Amino acid sequence: MSEQLAKEKEKEQQILKAARQIFARYGFSKTTMEDIAEDVEMGKASLYYYFPTKESLFKAAMMSEKDEFVRKVGKILDKQTSATAKLYSYVEERLKFFQELVNLGTLTVHSFLEKKSIFRNLFEELGEQELTIVKNIINEGKISGEFKSDMDERVPEVLLHVLHGLRLRMVRTIAGASTMDNKTYRELLSEMLLTIDIFISGLKP
Repeated sequence: MSEQLAKEKEKEQQILKAARQIFARYGFSKTTMEDIAEDVEMGKASLYYYFPTKESLFKAAMMSEKDEFVRKVGKILDKQTSATAKLYSYVEERLKFFQELVNLGTLTVHSFLEKKSIFRNLFEELGEQELTIVKNIINEGKISGEFKSDMDERVPEVLLHVLHGLRLRMVRTIAGASTMDNKTYRELLSEMLLTIDIFISGLKP
């Protein structure tokens, strides 16, 4: 990578970091490109060189959050633990990720509807990655004898559908809120872990 390219990449990361903080402070609608440009001490025209619209910057900020979540889950998969333990860890990391989106001021019902196409693309890509993750965990359990070897191949997808339903309930629960309080977080985590309890009991040989 050339020195110029490296500098541009570094600047892009600075912009994304600033954008996440400012979107969290003001929300998508009230944030302006001027706000972000001032925070990174650059002209608005220079900011448009990296991100031509506020929507493109917002999407990039959300994608960076998603990529960080996937990296963290990858570390979970690399651990020498049981498939059951990996499923529980995955669910906990998953809720932390969505809590982060909420606390960034981006995952309220209003913002979800307002920027539906941006969220749809984010969640479609994440959904595909999550399906691969869950399939890998369950396959590990099959190989180790922890799970049934002849289970219905739709199990990973059904599990994700249930978790997605709980995510939607979360979005509705916090409608109008700017953060997810600890009580709501604990309740949702408890529901998700109970979901895994139920599934695992049916997966065991």
